[in-house]
Amino acid sequence: MKLRNIIATALITATLLIPLTSCGNSHTPTKVRSDHKSSFENNEPYITDLSYICSIYGNAEYDPPVAGSEIYIHCGVSEKFKSDPKDLKLYIFKNPVSLFWSEDNAIAAYDAEYYDSDPDSITFSGYLPSDMDYADYRLVVTDEDFNIDSVFVQTIAGEASQATGFYSVDKPVIYLYPEEETQITVGLDIQGDLTCTYPAYDPNFGWNVSSAPSGVITDLSTGRNYDYLFYECRCDIPDPFAESVCVRGEDTAAFLEQYLEAAGLNYSEINDFITYWLPKMESNPYNLIAFPTETYSEIAQLNVSPAPDSVIRVYMVFSPLDEEVEIPEDQQLTMPQTPERTGFTLVEWGGSEI
Repeated sequence: MKLRNIIATALITATLLIPLTSCGNSHTPTKVRSDHKSSFENNEPYITDLSYICSIYGNAEYDPPVAGSEIYIHCGVSEKFKSDPKDLKLYIFKNPVSLFWSEDNAIAAYDAEYYDSDPDSITFSGYLPSDMDYADYRLVVTDEDFNIDSVFVQTIAGEASQATGFYSVDKPVIYLYPEEETQITVGLDIQGDLTCTYPAYDPNFGWNVSSAPSGVITDLSTGRNYDYLFYECRCDIPDPFAESVCVRGEDTAAFLEQYLEAAGLNYSEINDFITYWLPKMESNPYNLIAFPTETYSEIAQLNVSPAPDSVIRVYMVFSPLDEEVEIPEDQQLTMPQTPERTGFTLVEWGGSEI
């Protein structure tokens, strides 16, 4: 077994011991990640639709949901019943035939949660059993007498490797250094969800800014100045530790200084990077660190006009470790060749804790 597979298994096992919280703040409620359909639409069901499913395993959100993960199932409520909540329960069955459904043979069951602040929906949440196989399951909503209200079909993966993991990408920041004062448009083409931007990002046009050679960026819609353009997103990062290094926590700052300088960042950019990430890393016994920048650049593409002469992007992933791990020679991280910063230069850095 390759080192990255061993590490992934160890990390997943460790995360099962960490209390998890609702993903309602980070998930985009208007986007349903998994295929579903409704059936058993009796006279007037209480549930109108399955709004979205959020499955968290460790630091990632998975599509489809993964066995052993913490799952949140959000459903829309019929207008007729908003002022008269029912005592509902959601059951999960593997058998697709309703003749064999009962409370006793359900794989899992979750009580409904109601929120006064959101009368349009209800939530079912809990942990999926860890021994589920990859298959289509029936999510059955019933009343207290087990009268079926709604049924949804949902694929559930038996393990994380069978699903897409959506990692939170924290604080990618974009610096712009034109040779003269220039009006610049910056667009993001991300295979995932854009979760936060500053200044505000126009989904139709991107950022429309003016930038000086010093790097000061002016948002043309507000006139405010910024040191960089900020965004955060969630996307799938396949095989993030293909090449990695294990660094003692107390040595993290020195390692990052060396690597980031080799990657082409200047001292100010290195300072911004380290002061953001070091508090999350230096107190760990060890950190497994990788820079899958090329992969990230394909997943999160930048569309910039006018096009920069030099583009430097740095994307880091790390995982805290309790013990040092030995990395095989063919999987060891190598230092990058320092790029030349010429002409209009764009620099970006960001990262994820996995």
